[in-house]
Amino acid sequence: MPFRSIVATPEELAGIVAAFEEAWSKIDARDSIDPVSVPAQRERLGYIIAGLWAAGQTTDLTEVAVRRFEETAVASKALGHRAERQKISDK
Repeated sequence: MPFRSIVATPEELAGIVAAFEEAWSKIDARDSIDPVSVPAQRERLGYIIAGLWAAGQTTDLTEVAVRRFEETAVASKALGHRAERQKISDK
């Protein structure tokens, strides 16, 4: 998990972990994650939260992380579709 590399006070770390759990609850409630990919998606969310926090995002960390998670999921899907189209056209 990406939180191992964070240098923070125990209070800050508790806040980061709480933001992660709250963000995951919101994402999971949407039922848009394939159960097989849950561990990878949780790790991706962890990296998003760690990156946001390292960049100085301390307020609204949960909301910003959920929004970034969704934005990057859309970008990732678009790249996947593009790669799939390329494979088909190469045949």
